[in-house]
Amino acid sequence: MDNSILQGYVTDIYAKYANDLKLGNHFVSDKRLQEFVADLEKSDILLETFDWDQWYQNSHMVDRPEYIADASFYECQLLLTAMSRIDKFSPGILSNMRCQGVLVAIIERLQSLYFKRAV
Repeated sequence: MDNSILQGYVTDIYAKYANDLKLGNHFVSDKRLQEFVADLEKSDILLETFDWDQWYQNSHMVDRPEYIADASFYECQLLLTAMSRIDKFSPGILSNMRCQGVLVAIIERLQSLYFKRAV
């Protein structure tokens, strides 16, 4: 995908969901989280092919969201793809990741990766 198009998608996703995904115990509906996943799919941020071994090698980041500040674009894709797939079989994972600050850390990282490229 063209980098400028992807940058636009990342910026749009950040603007649309940053307040919903912020750390805390405020309520965000499952429907809203599914809209987030649908937008990730439409923007080609989620991976089409997926290697669970790579997820396991990077899953430590969900326990320590501060590690996500140094994640690559691919690692962010990997985390988002895994969480969205796991949530289909174990509803509530996305909500839990939101409450722990993982989702906002990822979209902030994506935003910073594309902001740095644009500057």
